[in-house]
Parts: sequence; C-alpha cells; structure tokens
Amino acid sequence: MPSPAVPIISASQQAITHRPLAAKPSLDLLGWAALALTLCIWAAFFISLRAGARAALPPAELALLRFGPAGLLFMPLLWRRRARFAQVPIKLWLMIVLGAGLPYFLIAGWGMRHAPVADGATLIPGTLPLFTALLAAALHGRAALARWPALLCIAAGIATMLALKAGQAGLAQGYAIFLLGSLMWSAYTLALRQAKLSPIEAAALISSVSLLLLLPLLAWQAAQGGLSLPTLPREQLWLQLLIQSIGVGLISTLSYSFAVARLGAQRSAMAGALTPVLATLLALPMFGEQPDLVTIVGMLLIAAGVLWGQRKA
Repeated sequence: MPSPAVPIISASQQAITHRPLAAKPSLDLLGWAALALTLCIWAAFFISLRAGARAALPPAELALLRFGPAGLLFMPLLWRRRARFAQVPIKLWLMIVLGAGLPYFLIAGWGMRHAPVADGATLIPGTLPLFTALLAAALHGRAALARWPALLCIAAGIATMLALKAGQAGLAQGYAIFLLGSLMWSAYTLALRQAKLSPIEAAALISSVSLLLLLPLLAWQAAQGGLSLPTLPREQLWLQLLIQSIGVGLISTLSYSFAVARLGAQRSAMAGALTPVLATLLALPMFGEQPDLVTIVGMLLIAAGVLWGQRKA
C-alpha cells in the first residue's frame, strides 16, 4: 500500500469531521468522491508493483518513478520548513521514512515477486490495524487492545492464509515480506501521529528523503550492469509514471486527507478494507490472477475485522 497520510485533525476541524451526513450533502458527495478516488489509487498501487515484477523491473527503478517527481516537487517545502522538521526527534524521522518511504516501497515490491496481487493487497493494508494495535499496546499499554474481537478476526484471516497456502512455492516468503511491510507501515502510522506532521509535511519528508536515499542505490545498480527502466515499453512507463508519481505520490495523499475532513476518520479508514477487493478485480483481467477459495476466505475475514474495528465504541 502506498504511503498513507494520517491526518492530524485540530480542534477547529472537529465539527467538520464529525458532522452528520445531512448537514452539507454537496460536501459529503465530494468527500465520498475523494474517498473513491483514493481507493482506486491504492488498488492501482499493488497492480503497478505486480506489473513491475512481471516485467522484471527492479523495485529500485520503480521507486524512482514513485519518489523522483514527488521528491523534486516537495524539496523546496522541506527546505522552507526545515526548522519545523528539526523539531521532530530523529527516532521519529527514521520510523516515518523507513515505514512509508523507500525501504517500505522496496519491501512491498519484493513481496510482489513471490505472491499475487490479491494476497499482497489483503495482507499489507488488512493487517495494519492488528500491527498498529500491538505496537501501541507495547508502547502505551493494553488500552490499545480494547477492540480485541476485531483484531482476532483479522488474525484469523492471516492464520487461514498462512496455514493453507504458505506451503505453496514462494508464497511463504511473499507472505512474510508482506507482513513485514505492514509492520513497517504501522510503525510509520504511530510515529506520524506522535510527530504531528501535516499530510503535506509528511509527504515532503517521505518523498524528498527517499529520493536522496535512492540516488546512490541507482548509481550502484547502473555501475553493476545498467538500468532496465529505459528499456521498458513506453506504454508501461507512462502507466507506471501515472500511478506511482502522480497517483500515489501526489493525489492520494491529498484526496485521502480531504475525505477525512469531510467524512470523518472512521468512515474514511474503512477504504483500506476494500482495497484488496478492487485490486483483485483489476488483477483478474490484467494478469489472469484468479483468487482461490482460501484467499477469498482470508480476505473476507481480514476485511470483516477491519470494518468491525471501525464501529463506534
């Protein structure tokens, strides 16, 4: 899943975030439209990673499309707000960049080389609430486990997929990588909340720092045997650029933040549970990847747990 924006909602925004649906129908429709756009981009993110893996495009080169344009665009903002970023502890810097920047992207891309889209789109965003709750409980106490029935439902979905499918060739490694990616993303989520960065500041930090980390890696890869990106068919190059640079790098960050401001955090967070469904539907005509019964059962259990966890206490 793409680098998520965890919005910091101020007290002055509470009325907007929690207002009833009938208050401003036109704004609510815009919120739902923004949420639908975000969901499509998140699903396309996994399709893009799988397409890159099938084309034997190294994840580092695909990362250039993801972080290159966005990193250059946000670099001036990073410099202008350097005093603000200097106030963020280095530990939180590391957790944010590792959990949603280049390392996370490489992990997700690596996993897509070993498992189909449905599995990756299910395990990475679907297990996010579970890992976030476990990390929060370790750091802040057992109150984070208050919604334990929903967490058990998510764990049951994971266990179903691991027990019945991990024995297949390559899937065990792919599943382990996906779960590691979800754990990294959970650490990013907690760190971002603690750092209190706005969505645009988080995007600037992630994209710009990831680009700086990526350049030496690409230089080493070019020295070893050249880059594969220039040989990629032009149609696929433009598709990857559209999804990774514009969609994931720019639009989804802003559209998700807008949806949260209009609809509230709980309803917006439910979009993550629908990501594997849409990604699976897209993967069927594009790659011929038809999910089996075990994947469907695991997907439904994880999605049910995520949706259950979004209920008001």
